[in-house]
Amino acid sequence: MFTKNIKLACVASLALLSLTSVAKAEEKIKKQGSEQAESNIESVVNSYTKNSAFEGVILVAKSGRVIFEKAYGLSDLTQKQQIQVTDSFQLASLSKPITATLMLMLVEQGKLTLDDSLADHFPEFQTPFGKKVTLHHLLSHTSGLADHFEIAGWIDVSFHKTTSEQAFITEIAKLTPRFDPGADYLYSNPGYFLLGKIIEKVTKKSFSENLQKHILSPLNMHNSGVAQGFQLSTGTVKGYQWNENGGYHEQTAKNMSLFGAGAAIYSSTKDLYRFDSALYSDKLINKKSKQRLFDPENAYSWRVGAVPVTPEHNANVHMYDGQFDGYSSMMTRFVDDKHSIIILSNTGMSYFLKQQLTFDLASVLYNQQAPDRSNDVSLMLIESITSGTFMQKLSDIQLNKDNYLMNEQSLSALSFQMLWSGLGDKSLKLFSFVSKAFPDSSKAKKSLMQACNHRLTLDAASRETLCN
Repeated sequence: MFTKNIKLACVASLALLSLTSVAKAEEKIKKQGSEQAESNIESVVNSYTKNSAFEGVILVAKSGRVIFEKAYGLSDLTQKQQIQVTDSFQLASLSKPITATLMLMLVEQGKLTLDDSLADHFPEFQTPFGKKVTLHHLLSHTSGLADHFEIAGWIDVSFHKTTSEQAFITEIAKLTPRFDPGADYLYSNPGYFLLGKIIEKVTKKSFSENLQKHILSPLNMHNSGVAQGFQLSTGTVKGYQWNENGGYHEQTAKNMSLFGAGAAIYSSTKDLYRFDSALYSDKLINKKSKQRLFDPENAYSWRVGAVPVTPEHNANVHMYDGQFDGYSSMMTRFVDDKHSIIILSNTGMSYFLKQQLTFDLASVLYNQQAPDRSNDVSLMLIESITSGTFMQKLSDIQLNKDNYLMNEQSLSALSFQMLWSGLGDKSLKLFSFVSKAFPDSSKAKKSLMQACNHRLTLDAASRETLCN
């Protein structure tokens, strides 16, 4: 009996050693895989940073675990301060999915219903239109309410300095509806500003206090908050856009109180990842609310759909982004696999470029070869803008275009990014080049005409020649 017990104990010990060895081997393989993935991710990011196409912070998570988080560039050009991974960035419209989540939390608490109308909360909207617009319409951008660019004076600094939040509500109420609520889709920043005011009315607390109480504090999002007025929040990097002759200039501050719930939230990559992770549980909102938030037919400020990540596989994705005045953000959730990619920049990335970088990184997560960007014309042109050699580079590309990898959508996005950055004359030249490089594209011609009629190109030296 004693001998038998000894034998059993030996067998058990050998089995335990075997299991331990297997576990250690698996852990070693996993570690090597993570190290290789991190190296591949860094290689992808470097193809953008070496062309001055990205500065900021990138976080990549695989299967619910952060495998890469790194900062690039400067948070303050004057002081030469390096960006840190804990730094906060203005999220711009990436604020909206967070606001939508907060709104659904209050609906669950019985403080609001999605059928509440604007007329239920604002005396300024006691109109047939105001009585038909519901919170659902505002959350899904189907209200018919126009964007803030249609408000007289919106682009003027004086408007931001002299307009109170109450006066802004009055201005929004004056906007002519573009269609009946629910009849179509039209992106509306004022709609989300009004949602923030409704939250304040029903809770008797500021939007910032509500956000802190219901989302930021419970999730330990300590580097996040709501920007107020013209002051840059502590720990928030400065936003920059391109200079005419190379380099960058700091953006003129705007009254963030007029952006409110639609665009005034600031955060860090790690804080956004905490928010992302919470959406996989019931910690913030229940299953029914999440189905409403991510409804593919009518999502609340998320882009929801399937995208090809390998030749054989489409991944279900939740994505959203934001951009203004140098700040550019994008958050992408590959929900079936719990992969996440979060990009925060302070030097102005176009939507196309953020999306391209996101899916270049996703190729690593799905064990695919990342695209070779060494001959990417758009990236080369961005480097030439920052180095002050744009016209020389564009001339070389025009003369030797067969030697370059060109993408119409990418070049068009860069053209618009240059236009919005104030480089009107140079943007027209790039728009013109794109229309000639893709002569069969009606979209390229339309974009050129759109740029020709834009207020930022009215004084461009080349306008008369290129636009005729």
